[in-house]
Amino acid sequence: MSIFGKRRQRLLSAASGFDSVVVTNPKNLFYLTDFWGGGIGIVRDDTTVLVTSVMEERRATESGKEVEIVPTVGKLKQYEEVLSRLHGRVLSDEDDAGLGKTTTDVDLFIAVRRRKDAEEMARIGGASRRLDKIYKMLESSIRQGRTERQVAADVMKLATEEKLSPLPAEGSLSPVIIGSGENAAFPHADLTDRKLRRGDMVVADIFFRYEGYCSDCTRTYAVGSVSQERRDAYQAVLDAQLQGVKLAKKGARGRAIHEGVNGVLKEHGLDAYFTHGTGHGVGIDIHESPSIGRTTKDILREGDVVTIEPGVYLPGKFGIRIEDTLTIGDRTRVLFDYTKDLLVIG
Repeated sequence: MSIFGKRRQRLLSAASGFDSVVVTNPKNLFYLTDFWGGGIGIVRDDTTVLVTSVMEERRATESGKEVEIVPTVGKLKQYEEVLSRLHGRVLSDEDDAGLGKTTTDVDLFIAVRRRKDAEEMARIGGASRRLDKIYKMLESSIRQGRTERQVAADVMKLATEEKLSPLPAEGSLSPVIIGSGENAAFPHADLTDRKLRRGDMVVADIFFRYEGYCSDCTRTYAVGSVSQERRDAYQAVLDAQLQGVKLAKKGARGRAIHEGVNGVLKEHGLDAYFTHGTGHGVGIDIHESPSIGRTTKDILREGDVVTIEPGVYLPGKFGIRIEDTLTIGDRTRVLFDYTKDLLVIG
């Protein structure tokens, strides 16, 4: 059975109490068909029937896998076509699917997407290798006198050349995070025109999609020189991150991983400055299940892809974060080769 057949089978098995399953969220459509665009999918054993605009017909035909394309003109015709193909109890992935009486279970679709198959792992790995190139480029881009926006522009240029796609804003309006000096003390720093200065810590959090799948990485650089206080804080975050990677194994509890990471920072007197969870799942979305944090009940499973990203943020002074994306299986694998040593550049 093909990968897309297995994905349909997994979804239909999870939705076994329903007679019809429809997807309207573009991310779920992409998961089932490899087509990223508008439309409504009706999931069958042998195919996904994709009812979409005539405007999207050719693109859906070219990129879609194991799909039956049904082109329509106008939303009304689209809904009429879908409704004519539904029967019995209907499960939908979004609250307002416009299809009358349906049962919505967003979490079911998220749970089905959680375990990554070989194709998904390959694409996340492809994104990660391209992020490695961007971090290497930053060694020449980060310089005293350049602004955060100028550095981010270099990132966006290389990302585009490497066939990476930017993500819509979540925690920040900016497409990447380049936080320098006191701005680095914001975990989700917006880009500014602040110029990089000698002694700055620069947090570079970069996250893009490659062929529809995300990878997420953060490194922190020092500009020109670094004080002992900042050098010690960097080592504390690195020790915490390495401990998190060590603990992130199949069967590990997300809360226990977070407590282990936080414990390292506490030994250094910095736990009060660690203000977010240790990590999150990664896939089609940059934030997916499972969660690794203080209150999560999630347990890591084979097929999970997660981040480990401790950080410390001293308001008005500096911030430091180090993040890797990992795959969970019989062994845990870090997807990045780029160094985590503190680099003093520019």
